[in-house]
Amino acid sequence: MAVQKRKRPKLGLALGAGGAKGFIHIGVLKVLHKHHIRPSYLAGTSMGSVIAAAYAAGRTPEEMEDFLKHTDWREIIDFTIPKTGLLEGKRISRKLDELVLHKRFKQTVIPLSIIAYDLSDKKKVIFNRGDIAQAVRASISIPGIFNPMTIRKKKYVDGAVADPNPFEDVKNMGADVVLLVDTSNPKSEVLKTAAPPPARFLPSLKDQFVREEIAFLGTVLFPEHWPKVIRKTLRWLLKTIFYPARVLRMLAGKEPYPIVKIMYETFHLLNDNLAREQLIHAQDCLIISPKIDGLQWSDFDKAEQFIKIGEKATEKIIPELKKRLGGES
Repeated sequence: MAVQKRKRPKLGLALGAGGAKGFIHIGVLKVLHKHHIRPSYLAGTSMGSVIAAAYAAGRTPEEMEDFLKHTDWREIIDFTIPKTGLLEGKRISRKLDELVLHKRFKQTVIPLSIIAYDLSDKKKVIFNRGDIAQAVRASISIPGIFNPMTIRKKKYVDGAVADPNPFEDVKNMGADVVLLVDTSNPKSEVLKTAAPPPARFLPSLKDQFVREEIAFLGTVLFPEHWPKVIRKTLRWLLKTIFYPARVLRMLAGKEPYPIVKIMYETFHLLNDNLAREQLIHAQDCLIISPKIDGLQWSDFDKAEQFIKIGEKATEKIIPELKKRLGGES
């Protein structure tokens, strides 16, 4: 009588939201590679969708680390007239397309699901077909910062609004073992009222916004058909009177800039607290949820620190992960 070969458990990797904290996911993947562990399914929300998509498209963790380290985040900022968001998002869409190697879902090396929120139908949406970069752009569209992503006449925003930790999605894809990477920092104190101080990225973004608005104002007030000398003089006066630092002081005063408040209230408090609530229902998952001290979701210039946090946290769960996978490595 033939002995039936035991089926190897399939690993599903769920990468949660968290802005720059999502760089932790790269550290997780680096350690999994080190131990020759490969996921069979991937799902990602917000920044988790960026890393999941790049990996599913065929990027190695080292390639992703190099790509992100050499990205000048200021160069992908494209301000627009603020109606539904400060940033138009075209530049970051091109960067995302480059990161995922211009691939579509059917071309991934690992089945992939990207989580976003449908503003039109007011529900969570799972992207698993079509253009990957478009889906990721939808998943990272922080309300108030990015214009919503429009796909087939529907508008989408950041998936963290509905599902910051997509562990149920990799289960539904067929995973027997689920590894969830949560960046909500549940071991830290829950923030209930005051938001943390803005990191360097936000004042830099705000300063650039004012500079671009002043430059745009100059082209409107002093059209090209005016004599060059007059235009040059008046534009100099405009820049002198409305120097960005002075404008920022007038705009900010003692209160935080409104868009900063919106960002923190919706995606530091809501996202982290929602993620904490989700963890209650993820008891059957193996969870990596490192404590993150002194770093914020907006610290995009500190990728290396986040990656090391991910590596350290993942090494701790490797023995249990190998056990759940039947001793396979």
